Amino acid sequence: MAWRFPKLTRRTFLKGTAAAAAATATGTASAHLPSSLEDLMFPEKKRGTLKEEFHHTICNFCSSLCNIEVRTLTDGEHSRIVKLEGNPYSTLNRGRACARGQSGVFQTYDPDRIKTPLIRVEGSKRGEWKFRKATWDEAWDYIAKKSKGIKPWEWTVVGGWTNCVYYMNWSVSFVLSNEIPNIVASPMQHCVTTGHLGTDSVTGNFNIHDEVLPDFDNAKYIMYIANNGSMGAVSTPRVVRAAEAKQRGAKIVVLDPRLSETAAKADEWVRIRPGTDLDFATAMMRTIMANDWYDAEFCKKHTNLPFLIEKDANNEWQLVKDADGYYLVYDAIRAEVRPVKPFHNRNDEDINGNRIDPALRLPKGVTHNGKPAKTVFEAQLEEVDFCTPEWAAKSTGIPAKDIERIAWEFSHIKPAIIDPGWMGARYNNIQMLRRVQAQLQALIGGIDRKGGWVNGAEVREKVMKMYEKQAKGEEIEHPLAEIGAMPFAQMVVDVFGNPNTFSHGMPDRGFAYGAMQRAKGNDDWVSLPVMTDVGLPEAVRGELEYNGRKYMAKAFLINGANPVHHYFSDNRWKDLLAHENVELVIAIDVLPADTCAYADVILPNSTYLERDEPATYGNGVNQDLGVTTRFRAIDPIYDTMEVTDILVKMSEILNGKEGVKRFIETVDKLVGLDANKAWQYYEEMVKAGSHAPWHEAYRKLSIEKTAEKHGMTPEELEKALREKGVVYFKTMDELLEEGAMPEKMPVPTGSGRLEFFSTLYESMRVNGRTRAPNFHVLAKWFPAGVEGNKQITRRLKDNEFFFTYGKSPTVSHGSTNANNPVLYAINSFKEDIYTGIWIHPDRAAKLGVKNGDRIRLVNNEDNSLQVEGNAYVTRNVQPETLFMYSSFGTENKALTRAAGFGSAINKVIGYKIDPVVGGFRSQEFTVTVEKV
Repeated sequence: MAWRFPKLTRRTFLKGTAAAAAATATGTASAHLPSSLEDLMFPEKKRGTLKEEFHHTICNFCSSLCNIEVRTLTDGEHSRIVKLEGNPYSTLNRGRACARGQSGVFQTYDPDRIKTPLIRVEGSKRGEWKFRKATWDEAWDYIAKKSKGIKPWEWTVVGGWTNCVYYMNWSVSFVLSNEIPNIVASPMQHCVTTGHLGTDSVTGNFNIHDEVLPDFDNAKYIMYIANNGSMGAVSTPRVVRAAEAKQRGAKIVVLDPRLSETAAKADEWVRIRPGTDLDFATAMMRTIMANDWYDAEFCKKHTNLPFLIEKDANNEWQLVKDADGYYLVYDAIRAEVRPVKPFHNRNDEDINGNRIDPALRLPKGVTHNGKPAKTVFEAQLEEVDFCTPEWAAKSTGIPAKDIERIAWEFSHIKPAIIDPGWMGARYNNIQMLRRVQAQLQALIGGIDRKGGWVNGAEVREKVMKMYEKQAKGEEIEHPLAEIGAMPFAQMVVDVFGNPNTFSHGMPDRGFAYGAMQRAKGNDDWVSLPVMTDVGLPEAVRGELEYNGRKYMAKAFLINGANPVHHYFSDNRWKDLLAHENVELVIAIDVLPADTCAYADVILPNSTYLERDEPATYGNGVNQDLGVTTRFRAIDPIYDTMEVTDILVKMSEILNGKEGVKRFIETVDKLVGLDANKAWQYYEEMVKAGSHAPWHEAYRKLSIEKTAEKHGMTPEELEKALREKGVVYFKTMDELLEEGAMPEKMPVPTGSGRLEFFSTLYESMRVNGRTRAPNFHVLAKWFPAGVEGNKQITRRLKDNEFFFTYGKSPTVSHGSTNANNPVLYAINSFKEDIYTGIWIHPDRAAKLGVKNGDRIRLVNNEDNSLQVEGNAYVTRNVQPETLFMYSSFGTENKALTRAAGFGSAINKVIGYKIDPVVGGFRSQEFTVTVEKV
């Protein structure tokens, strides 16, 4: 059926935005706590004399970190925020802001905010919203009492993406100084490790969407595969660049089972069947390699495709090295095998500096050590040779001629981009899909070049500094500040996976679980489970042991994360937090998320518009080198506290004054913020009456350190940041000229080249960490898992569907901004689209389902997993596919707008993880549709 444009009357709009209208009239009063919104209104007689002021901050609604300009009105005593817009000085988001970014004012003035510390009413159960207001001293006393006897490894710190981005320096210092080995970082299993590790194994990055920003501006051909997140969920820096590319005539091709927000703007929507993206990608790869449509010079010089390779006695691929450990290539000039440097960015000279021409394909008859020789290029092509367009057409539903045409266009219309992708934790083969996408980008020479993938300036600077220190033989002094890309990820694994890191000898719980499972001879373990929830249920139930010792999980500190709402399945985290063995649950949040209902004590945090930041930051994923920070637009309205001060106080509760001392010294060691100065500035802030003395002390220290690094005084840097919100030092063009990776310097992989044979996966294989079914050192096709180990070629029954989901443009992650009055008004306006279950009319007709009918989805792997919703009948979805937005279905009635609006996807998705990093396999099932 055709899309119906809903009618928006004045009455329906005012109904949706009544709270927003009240919020815009509010001001702030830092001297007292407002009892209502009216308590914050300016007197009418003052409204004509108000002064307008501008402040700069960073948006807090997604990981794009857009620069924001905040307009306030003040009467000299009180101020109120009246408008948020994109910062016009920012080259990151270029003065633009999405709907979420512009609506941030209504988070600050949301009447549902957590206004004081809350302590659970005695006798109530976790999951019930029964709390009493408390003072901070009461909250700290409660936590101190409940914490007694809980061992360091029995704590679990849960953090959302804001914790990772803004408070990593303090969060990591907190857990290490207090010897807590367990972090559940919510982006990891959904996104960062699951798909990104595949990309990272090629490029040497770690967090690809925080480290690589495709240069859409200069691209002529752009592809999106399995990627609703970066564009449909509106990553503004990417959207503004892609829009610029489209205006300049770039062709945009989108593979998606649904006519998504991205596909709707594309030149070509390729309606692929769910779970078959890797089939399409390997067919593209095979077509480009077999037809020599790649950038041969780039591949020969800057990848490990020319390296010689052979199979060992176990029939596994191994790189060939000489007696001194050098990689070997075949020199087409001298017609002989030559060694090349083990870590370098180029293959066109041997270890003696002689000019060579490394071959991708070997002449017939070439041998090494008496065996037929082969290059990585030839071995890689061998692995995907069966993946023809005709083979892929059977599963994808895309004609073979179109697959071949798109492969030709991508490799010939240059510069071209295949977007790295976001939030890919859907299938068992997502790691390999992202890896093949990166290899396709490398095949056409599109890595760290204009019109291709371009590294963000912040990660480039860290990698350059790492190499400079290595060249001088200097030690890394402050790892959190100085180590970037894949070496950072390896450091995290080494620290938390090593029991010797902590005096108590307990590693991260996921590693302990793996050790226990291997000792029992079980295959149910994860190779790299760092910062996941692997082993958590076993630890809560008291079933986990490590080296003969009980490994329990008894306490949780949850900061800005909402696992009850966005982890799988619906009851998993509810049951964990409500378990009788869990003695304490602490939540730090701004609004009462579903997870807060399972807390014992809730600590209110200020919104991003009410606080300065304790640090300066690089300008997100921006290709230009700059620094930015937040300046509070208003003083905190309520009795809130900043995360830095909360973590210091928690250190004191857990380990006394010695705990605070260790925390401050650990920040110094990891980040380079001097401990003595931190103490000095803290005491100054206390005397000045700061409500967040540690927060402000570290801010002052950070500005000093950043200013010194860039040859400025602290006063000059702060003045510049206050005036423009961001200060730039080098442009993308300048950075590419001096440090393009791999053309000017090595990429941070094991070999320094872009890798088709992965030294990262090889290290995992050698160390015995994995023999997982979705694991291979070369790119290889694996099934998605929906049909077990088979390719998805079966046609589904009339009432059977693939299940898919994606982000909406109005709600981020597992966020509470579905409660935002303005965003709620937009969501209500598009309620049938945003909360409906998308179903194709041909399939709906067979089931007797009409638009708006109530339907139930039943997970065919586990019939107890079910979700209900209203049918949204549309031709904008692949016929065998159902689609839901993941943004809705909040249950906590303390969120008065979001509660009960839409359905939660985690009610139908089971807990299924991949064996390499514990990433979710959240679409690896089909559902049966029933009319309710």
